[in-house]
Order: sequence, then C-alpha cells, then structure tokens
Amino acid sequence: MSSESSITRVIVGLLYPFILLLGFYVIINGHYTPGGGFQGGSILASLFIARYVVFPVEDIDSEMLHLSQRFVLALLLLAPTVLLFTGAVHAYPEYRASYLTLMDIFIGVQVGYGLGVAVLRFAFFRGVGESWRF
Repeated sequence: MSSESSITRVIVGLLYPFILLLGFYVIINGHYTPGGGFQGGSILASLFIARYVVFPVEDIDSEMLHLSQRFVLALLLLAPTVLLFTGAVHAYPEYRASYLTLMDIFIGVQVGYGLGVAVLRFAFFRGVGESWRF
C-alpha cells in the first residue's frame, strides 16, 4: 500500500477489536434487542472488507472457507430440524432463549461468511473469461 494509507491502517487496526465485539454483541443479544444474526453477520463481514482495504493480499484459502461455510450451513439447517421435529422446543420452554441465541450465532456466522466471500470474490475477479481467483 502507498504511504497515504498509513492512516487507514492505523484506524482499522484500532477499530478492528471494537467492530468484532460489536458484531458478537449484536448477534448474542439479537433475540432481546433489535438486531440478530443478519445484522451482526453484516458487521462481522465488514471485518473481511476492512482487512482487504488495508491489506489486499490473496492469502485466504478459498477451499477451507467454503468447507467451513458449508459446515455452518449444515448446522444452521440441522439444529432447528432436530429441535422442532423432536418437540424439544415445546417440551422445554426454558431453553428457548438458548435456542434463539444459538440460531442467531449460526445465522451471523453464515451471513458473515457469505458477504465476506462475495466482496472478496468481486475484489479478486480478474475479468470476463478468466477463472475466479481467490
């Protein structure tokens, strides 16, 4: 990066942990307050974008990212299926807040992966007719 971007590097470096905390706070408290998985995941995806803006290097293993995204998607689909069809949500209403928090976490991670991957794919796209580079 050029010398003009040193301010950007410092600011993103200082704000990075606070953005991370804000994203997890919105995800964890999503069923009590406005927000939740999608909003928190969007905040976490901004970390991918900020990292690319400050340090645009293709050092992310796309296969591992896709594998972990598929794993989280499987958990996102499996958790409500098992809990709803077994009747556990209705049999134990005291665990409803835990269930909602768990689903907010899965949704937040999935949205963070999705938006982050979409932005990085566009950032590393080389042109029409060429393969995707990541």
